[in-house]
Amino acid sequence: MITNIRTNWNTRRVGHITVSVQPKTRTPYTILRVESMIDTGFGRPTAILKNALPDAWEIDLDYLQAAAGRRVQTPSLPNQIAHLNCTYTGRSFGVVSDVHETLQALTGNAKIAAIVPDVLRPGDFVIFRHGLEKGRVKFAGVLRAVPDMLSKRKSC
Repeated sequence: MITNIRTNWNTRRVGHITVSVQPKTRTPYTILRVESMIDTGFGRPTAILKNALPDAWEIDLDYLQAAAGRRVQTPSLPNQIAHLNCTYTGRSFGVVSDVHETLQALTGNAKIAAIVPDVLRPGDFVIFRHGLEKGRVKFAGVLRAVPDMLSKRKSC
């Protein structure tokens, strides 16, 4: 009788084939908050982006690359998103692997909704995904924290 059905393994030999299971690497993301919007009058507003994470959550990417023996290359953020110009004001930015869990910790009891960049306003979160190429960062989406109206109705 088998008492323990679950086994922890990462390599198992089945017949003449060796099966190897490796954990999937998590894609790193950067979360930036829109501080303000500037309308320059030329049809392209400028979004001022700032790090949304507390300083304690920031990861020094230069240190990680140097520890791995790679040449240190600072990731560059895109200058434009859809019809918006982007200006990043900050010295460093945080890197997380789970965007929704991190935003729930930041916003508390708010729902996270995906929006299009056309309706961007201060307080929204702009998400960038770190690519496989060195220093390549791509736009991944815009999220907005929407207050949970049901909890407000119950408290009133």
